[in-house]
Amino acid sequence: MVGIPIKFDIHTIDLIKNLVGLAAEDIALIITGDDESKAKNLVEVKRRIYLEKIDSITPFPGVVDGIKKLRELGLRIAIASSTSRKTIEAVIKHVGIHSYIDAYVGSDEVVRRKPNPEMFLRAMERIGVRASEAVVVGDTRYDIAPAHELGSVSVLMCWSGCSDVDVKPTFYAYSMDDVIEITMLLLRTENSLK
Repeated sequence: MVGIPIKFDIHTIDLIKNLVGLAAEDIALIITGDDESKAKNLVEVKRRIYLEKIDSITPFPGVVDGIKKLRELGLRIAIASSTSRKTIEAVIKHVGIHSYIDAYVGSDEVVRRKPNPEMFLRAMERIGVRASEAVVVGDTRYDIAPAHELGSVSVLMCWSGCSDVDVKPTFYAYSMDDVIEITMLLLRTENSLK
């Protein structure tokens, strides 16, 4: 078991908010003050507990149907996640979208994790899409900033608001229906330019 004494005040809460979207390894290093041994133990405990609780995970409303609809539109779908490949596999199987996902890249498959764009580039390569052709949908600054760096269209999912994200996306979405509408608009625009 790992125990880390932490005082919860407004500064701690702000720190935690700023960490959401980073890989567990990076968060653990910050929390433990760069103690690699403690950080490694913390990550192992976090991942073990997460996988033990996989049956309690439910996707955000509309995600499963939205992913199916995006596939019906002929799009290739990749996941670039701050979690491990093993966890990605467990989650997409659990929620029933594994057959709709063409590729995925976990934080344990890259040298430089989010916010570095390496993970996104690898995911794009796996589905045969150039960065200029990609639409990156994410819910943290660590998704939107790399998309901008790559020259990709970015869509910020505002599941519970977007006020904490200090990077401006190309589009904002408040539901998967918004993501589908944005995607269809982009497809129509692309087709009209041909």
